[in-house]
Amino acid sequence: MNGPKIKNDVVARITEYQIPPFRDALVLGREASIGCHAVRRALSLLVKIPFSHIELDDDIIGDILIRENLLRRMPKEQVVAFVLTHVKPMMGAEEVLQIDLDIAVTLTAQTIT
Repeated sequence: MNGPKIKNDVVARITEYQIPPFRDALVLGREASIGCHAVRRALSLLVKIPFSHIELDDDIIGDILIRENLLRRMPKEQVVAFVLTHVKPMMGAEEVLQIDLDIAVTLTAQTIT
């Protein structure tokens, strides 16, 4: 008598671990299993890149951590508005989401001679 045949298929995606494990911004849900202070402490030990902390008074999102140099290109208020408008609808309060941002600044200047 033959026993059952078992077949295992494995699909793996293997990439280099990045430090920090996110590039531009991290959005922490209000009920996320890791808090903002723990993430900030880990970042300070892992990288020298400065991140800014934006605390929100929201029912879903508690905090945003974003690379400081990005706030030179996009004001904090616009970052918050973007996250609340576009990220919050697809996020649960227990989640932590990473965001890769490509911010392009277009300048138009007139010179008077």
